[in-house]
Amino acid sequence: MTTMPAEYLSTVFLLGIRPMPLPRKFAIITGWNPMDRPTSAAQNLLEDEALRRTLELKALPYFRATGCSPDRSHREPGWGVEIAKEDAITLGRRFGQRAIWWIENGNLTLIGCDDSEEIPVGKFDLRIVAEG
Repeated sequence: MTTMPAEYLSTVFLLGIRPMPLPRKFAIITGWNPMDRPTSAAQNLLEDEALRRTLELKALPYFRATGCSPDRSHREPGWGVEIAKEDAITLGRRFGQRAIWWIENGNLTLIGCDDSEEIPVGKFDLRIVAEG
């Protein structure tokens, strides 16, 4: 059983230019701070670009999705991507992530990359916030 940091369960999301309506099923994956280890800004940017290029090379539709603490003091840019759930978990694991976010039919689920444990979190639209 995955032990997720409590902060994960209060995550809110800033979304960049995105498809409207949002896809019925998609993942949010980041390359930032693998396994919750603070990483330099330069390294985080390199991992973010490597993830973006991976999505591009696989011809997967993607958009910017940034996970944040509710007060927006901590942010981890990632990508919303139309991808199969299993492939999203594999990609999260490849980028050293503890978990990915899965959105299906408007429901938000946190999924552990090591054991695929699913933790339902609630309605995704209630977690979308404005910049500020």
